[in-house]
Amino acid sequence: MVTSPVTPSRVVLGIGMAALVGLSIFGRLVYQAVDVQEASQSEALTRFSAARGAFLNQVPMLEVDASGRITRVTPPPASLAAGARELKSLEVLAYRAAEHRLIVAHVPFWFFSMKRPALQLAVRGTGLDLDRLQLTAENLSRHDPGLVLDQSLPNGDRLLVWTE
Repeated sequence: MVTSPVTPSRVVLGIGMAALVGLSIFGRLVYQAVDVQEASQSEALTRFSAARGAFLNQVPMLEVDASGRITRVTPPPASLAAGARELKSLEVLAYRAAEHRLIVAHVPFWFFSMKRPALQLAVRGTGLDLDRLQLTAENLSRHDPGLVLDQSLPNGDRLLVWTE
């Protein structure tokens, strides 16, 4: 049986193909995770009310005041409870009033855990700055699923973030 030798060009071709497949998978995940649509302010309010309704009496984990200062309202428990539920997804609902743009993001939590920089790219334009808010998979995992942030700005923009 004749085998062809492994040449540097074949190695480069193999690495290039693997990178192309990886980028394709990433692009598909981002495409599926984020939906941008045009919406009036009343349509957006309806969507926010429905989403926020699931957390009627819950205080968000984080608050951002008018000056942009972040306060961690709900500190993580000292230790994880034995029955703490596993997080399945990070959900983002954002409205950009000036553009009448409603952004809905559903990000699997495993993706958030493994590819945080890619997630930051995927949710760009929502107003969600993971670094500024110091949101990591590790610190979110110390909480049960629930409300992370509910922020309304004077210009009509709004950002709602929660975990499921």
